Amino acid sequence: MDILGQITSYGYQYFDNAAFLALATLGLVLIYGMMGVINMAHGELMMIGAYVATYSFHAGVPVPIAVLMAGIVAGGAGALIEILIVRHFYNQLLSSLVVTWGLSLMASQGMLLLMGPSTLNMPTPLGSLTIGGFTFGTYRMVMVVVAIALILGIWLLFRYTGFGRRAQATMENDRMAAALGINTRRIYTSTFAFGSALGGIAGGMFAMTAAVSPFFGQGYTAVAFITVVLGGSANALGGLLASVGYLSTAQTLLSNMFNQYIGYVALFGAAFIALLLMPAGFSAAIERRRQRKMQR
Repeated sequence: MDILGQITSYGYQYFDNAAFLALATLGLVLIYGMMGVINMAHGELMMIGAYVATYSFHAGVPVPIAVLMAGIVAGGAGALIEILIVRHFYNQLLSSLVVTWGLSLMASQGMLLLMGPSTLNMPTPLGSLTIGGFTFGTYRMVMVVVAIALILGIWLLFRYTGFGRRAQATMENDRMAAALGINTRRIYTSTFAFGSALGGIAGGMFAMTAAVSPFFGQGYTAVAFITVVLGGSANALGGLLASVGYLSTAQTLLSNMFNQYIGYVALFGAAFIALLLMPAGFSAAIERRRQRKMQR
């Protein structure tokens, strides 16, 4: 067996799993990790993005523009959801869970009535390359690059822009932020719409790897939610990176030892073990360690 090909295969699978987790989770990091809303309709926003990208592509729109359109439409849908429904359930964790779960059922069943049970497909672009007897899809590596670029872009946005500073102030203490003249309602709507747009982009990209159907997003919601909870809210992006790295390692190892189904189950098992040890998630553990170092 070619050693280089085997090592490349393990690395490819690891980054592939990590990219899927990161892309599926990024929007939820903003909505749950920063706003404290359990958006169980996140998968349906991804489904909307997948449909928009697929129909746009078959209408002759280039793939990058089709994915961008998916994000725009999903972001618009997210803004409407926040204005009409979600804003009435801030600081009501269980209520937001029930309401958005109901939205997810309505969206999937509504799409089923509208589009029917048949599936749509987009071809996977960019072909493949062969290393040491192993064949790797080039598009999967593009997804890794896009995931890294989006994470870096979000970090820069919330660290160095006026919107980012206002958003962080609102999430920390919305009453104080409002007293200082920040339009907190606009911040909440914009943040929710941005998180929804990221979900739409993820759905548009995933449409090139799987069949699109009214229940397209349901397989991603649970995985994304677990990844966000395991990451914690003390440092949303730092926790996301730690959570994605940890879960991808468990999934990749067990998938190679057994099969993909066992690897998928291992992801949930690994999350369960980590949450037993770190109930507040990775980011809280990282922050506690950093504070102990500063006190020395």
